[in-house]
Amino acid sequence: MPIRDIKDAELAARLHANDGPIPSVRQGERQSDEKRGSSGSRLDAYAGKVRPEPAAAPVKDRRRKRMTTADIKVPQRQINMSALRFGLRSLDVILVCAIIAIGIWNGYVGVNDRGVMAPVAASVLGSLIFIAGLFVSNAYRFNAATTWSSHLKTVMIASFAALGVWLAIALIIRPETFLPDALAKAGLGAIALLAVLHSFYHTQIRRLHIRGALSPTIVMLGATESARRIIEENAKTKELNILAIFDDRMARAPHNIHGVPVIGTVEDLHNWDGLPYINRIVVTLPGMASKRKQDFVDRVRLLPNRIAFVVDEFETLNHVQQRVSEIAEISLRDVTGNPKSGRHTALKRLMDIGISATALVLGAPILAAIALIIRLDSPGPALFKQPRHGFNNRVFNVYKFRSMRNDKADLKAEQQTVVGDARVTKIGKFIRKTSLDELPQLINVLKGEMSLVGPRPHAVGMKTEGKESIELVNEYAHRHKVKPGMTGWAQINGSRGPLHNGADVAERVRLDVEYIERANVMWDIYIMLKTLPVLLGDRTNAR
Repeated sequence: MPIRDIKDAELAARLHANDGPIPSVRQGERQSDEKRGSSGSRLDAYAGKVRPEPAAAPVKDRRRKRMTTADIKVPQRQINMSALRFGLRSLDVILVCAIIAIGIWNGYVGVNDRGVMAPVAASVLGSLIFIAGLFVSNAYRFNAATTWSSHLKTVMIASFAALGVWLAIALIIRPETFLPDALAKAGLGAIALLAVLHSFYHTQIRRLHIRGALSPTIVMLGATESARRIIEENAKTKELNILAIFDDRMARAPHNIHGVPVIGTVEDLHNWDGLPYINRIVVTLPGMASKRKQDFVDRVRLLPNRIAFVVDEFETLNHVQQRVSEIAEISLRDVTGNPKSGRHTALKRLMDIGISATALVLGAPILAAIALIIRLDSPGPALFKQPRHGFNNRVFNVYKFRSMRNDKADLKAEQQTVVGDARVTKIGKFIRKTSLDELPQLINVLKGEMSLVGPRPHAVGMKTEGKESIELVNEYAHRHKVKPGMTGWAQINGSRGPLHNGADVAERVRLDVEYIERANVMWDIYIMLKTLPVLLGDRTNAR
């Protein structure tokens, strides 16, 4: 019998009894081709029910998938490199001045009638010459690709050159008690100090570079030849942290350019959660695509991020030996304003830390008394936290003394305060009128989320006339180009408290942008001095 399984044949015969009995099987007996085929088909059908054929394996899509914004890791804790360089230069000036003064003190004091003036003058002159030598030799650039030995070699050459210049000047001036051996010993002490300091600087800054905390974070618009050339040059110096490329022509764009992924369109950029931590958006379209370039700029220029585009001369420059930083200076043009200098940033931060820390320590009894009165006045916590937009649209929690009933908390500021607002408590009326409710924001200043002076932070989703305030003024996001402040140019010019209509929003934005364009440390001091009398004399704005 041609059937391999006799039991299956018998079972099939019982299931298909109507077809007649299956012929007996005898050794050597052959079945006709017709019967053999009929029996086989019935058995095959049954076998298919009992042991179904395995399903065909799904065909894998072997096409390489693009990375998305979710795959990009954006450094969120960043340090301003320009401000850091300014701080290190200032520290070097102080320490070198001190070591030189100590080194030549005994050689000058008591030898002539000038007292301490001779060593002080010599130490100040020497320290300035040493720091000038380091500055000219680019010893404060601290590039990510610079090795310790290379950096220390630069420091030593600049320091010995500065020592020679210093001694030469002293020899030319030749004071009454010129002691070249004392000056030489003090200078060698300064060189040894600088070697130790810069070895420490290089080690710590290298760690920050590895974490991505120092290199400016960059994204590019346009997967173009210009983008490729910048990425290639940056691979040598690692001065920029180029995270991704966006291009509306995704069908024609490559998956990556030398390891930098092309991850989406301009719309994807707008919706990216990591956008607030991007330092600069660079439009890299060639001159022949001027219309497309302008379209890109128009779509992103309302973002608070710095935006620049590659100028046409870039296409003809030879960048093989040029630094990326030089390329940026020659070939990029900002279209949304230039960032402040490292000196401004460092001094502003030092002022913020010094004043806020002092105020918190000296004002601790007053802050504690206000908190106690708030707790006694109405149930609920003394402090109120509300999410607000900060620098580059980053969201943070601002601290305030609670001035409203706890059950009427309005985290999104959907209903702005009006005169006689029933939500405000008794003590709340007083602390809002005197702006005492803002004092806990000194904690935000100390944490670096705010500054003493800057545009006031608005609540996330704040509404004016039933619409989000950001929808009423095109330039609204530009007020987020700097850290928000406890007080600002707008506040001392009458734009305080809630914004009740589009005109109020436009005026606030105009004053904030004016401050950003003109900001400097002395102007900040002027605004702080004007704040208190202006607030106490305000009888019109509901706060």
